[in-house]
Amino acid sequence: MRRYIFIILGIILTINTFAQVAKQGEKFNSVPVIEEKVTFLKEVSLVESMSADGNYTLLKDWAIENYGKDPFLSSVRHDTKNKEFIAKSRIELLLPANKKGVREKMVMRYRINGFIFQDRCVLEVTDISYLYENSSKNKLLPRIIRAEDFITDNAINIDDEVKEYRENTRKSTLFFLNELGENFEKHFSNR
Repeated sequence: MRRYIFIILGIILTINTFAQVAKQGEKFNSVPVIEEKVTFLKEVSLVESMSADGNYTLLKDWAIENYGKDPFLSSVRHDTKNKEFIAKSRIELLLPANKKGVREKMVMRYRINGFIFQDRCVLEVTDISYLYENSSKNKLLPRIIRAEDFITDNAINIDDEVKEYRENTRKSTLFFLNELGENFEKHFSNR
């Protein structure tokens, strides 16, 4: 019996080591991998003066405002029963200048879930992939690249001819997600 308890504790501690949850006021500074998937989690406190339904309405309004306006860029689905939304979207990332002074572009596709959990509201960004539109000119990168193969610590540590693309894509991804997190925090803190 003790053996099973130690195994379970070991698994829980291992999962927590790889999971980075950005609390209110914190920024993402690494690329967390949870169950072999790049997953970013952001938590904010619920508005205490509102009911759970009121907080869900705030969450739903934020989702519509950010993901429900342009059907060519994103789609959003709401689940009132579970007090959550799921959206799929894409954004064009402008990467930092490379050694030659050129700023490349990558299209980032991702899924974002928002839900109420206990006394907080959680955003989860996952299923990230990149579309490299210059793949016909530059054969170094495939046209579609999974985040797990491109921006994780293991991928960044590979020293090859596309290392700079990976580093710059990671920087732009973290910048975008931190801006998204700030926007989300402001929506809940301005109430």
